[in-house]
Amino acid sequence: MTLYAAQLLERATQVLPASSDDFLLRGITAEATDRLVALKKADLRLRARYGFLEKLQRRIGIEGVSPDDHLLYTDLLEWRAIRHELSALVDLLETL
Repeated sequence: MTLYAAQLLERATQVLPASSDDFLLRGITAEATDRLVALKKADLRLRARYGFLEKLQRRIGIEGVSPDDHLLYTDLLEWRAIRHELSALVDLLETL
């Protein structure tokens, strides 16, 4: 934590009826929630385009990936990353 952040946290705990732990937990929760919303929107965009992840995987398995157009493969990688991060964020929030 930077000196500025520590000083700001100290001032906030003096003025507001919350502990530094409260501020930390609320901040983590807020950031995680914002990220969850962004990831869910990205997931919905991909669902609208392909239906579901397994369907996209089958399509790539059948059609392959064109050397000129990597969109399908890029979307597959993005979708897998989204699912992984969503899982990690849910795990994080469950531990708070």
